[in-house]
This record gives sequence, structure tokens and C-alpha cells, in this order.
Amino acid sequence: MDLSPLFPSNAVIVNATDEMWETPVHTEEERLIQGSIKKRQRQFRAGRNAAHAALEQLDAPDGPLLRGEDRQPIWPRGYVGSISHCDDSCVAVCAVEGEIISLGIDVEPLKPLKPKIARYIDTEDEKTFMQRHQDLPRRLIFSAKESLYKCYYPLVGRFFGFQSVTLDVDISRQRFQFRPTAACKIDFPHHLKFHGGYLIAEEHLYTGCFLTPGTPVAVQSR
Repeated sequence: MDLSPLFPSNAVIVNATDEMWETPVHTEEERLIQGSIKKRQRQFRAGRNAAHAALEQLDAPDGPLLRGEDRQPIWPRGYVGSISHCDDSCVAVCAVEGEIISLGIDVEPLKPLKPKIARYIDTEDEKTFMQRHQDLPRRLIFSAKESLYKCYYPLVGRFFGFQSVTLDVDISRQRFQFRPTAACKIDFPHHLKFHGGYLIAEEHLYTGCFLTPGTPVAVQSR
């Protein structure tokens, strides 16, 4: 699946190959998954290997991608990135920090969420929207908010829940924007411009977000 329409051309996107799921990473990274179940180890290796491949294309210095106290990857100074995986797909996106301030990506299977989880995701406006558009993937709102969270968390440094924002989805362009809700306790940076989009593949849904310094960045056409 070509994911380039989700991000500007100066971002590098890597879909994990079958080999990446099995290939051990840096020793320091391997220590992070000691004692983890095999499934978690495979997902971790796929994500780190894909991220390393993306960073290599950007001429970033080689080294382990460790994680902070918040369990988020620690990217090399001057670079931004995001990793996502589900059971059978993994993707990483990276860029040189500058024209892109931050970014987030998410991949989900096309099957719906379990009802006990789904009820906590959508705002009332989103529920109405999704009811009107039954052909859309049932995880669209969930996935878009996942990538949005990954995009903003490095800047705000605080957790915010799914009900903190409500999405406005443009189906014709496969883009989305967001509005903070009354429940939101986060002061989103107003000087940055938000870009959000989604792609639907045969078996997966991909969403991506990125922030630029207040002026639009050209995104590759579909």
C-alpha cells in the first residue's frame, strides 16, 4: 500500500517487511523486550526496524531507538517520527524536524472495535456522522484520534482522551480536522497547522497526521 498521500514528500514512510518482524535490533533495544511474549517481540522489532530504515534514508545517525518514561520512542535529535502496528501490519514514518514539527501514524484492521471499547471513542457528533456513512471503516474515528494523539503528545506532554476532540471528516478528500470539546483540558499549539488524512486498503485502515509552522505544506495528490 502506497501511504505517500498521507504525508509531504520530505517524510519517509516504511512498511515493515516480513524480514523486519524477525530481525533482532540493537542490543539496547532488545533489552526493552526481554521477557515479553513472542508476539510483542515481533511487533517491536518490526516497528524499530522500519523506523531505522526510514531514518537511514534521511541520513540520520545510527543508534538505538530507546524509550522515555512515557514509553514513547526517543528519536534522534533533529528528527521526528511515529510507529504503528497491528497483528499483521507495521509502519513507521520519519522526517527531519523543521518544515514538519511533529507527526503521527496509525494502522488498524478493518474489523470494528469491540462494543465495550467503541462506546468510549466517538463523540455524539462523530456517532451521528458514522451512522450516516455506514460504508466507512468502523475504526476510522479511533484510528484518526490515535494518530492525532501521537502527533501532539510530544509537544503537549500530557495525556488526553478520545472525548477531548471531535473530528470533522472530509470524505471526498479523505482528510480530517479536529475541534477540542468541552471536555478537553489540553491547550493545543495554535501557531501550528494541523493536517490529517486516511487511506483504506484491502485489509487495513491507515491514518496520518502532521504539523507544520502555520502554513500549508503540499501533500502529494492521490
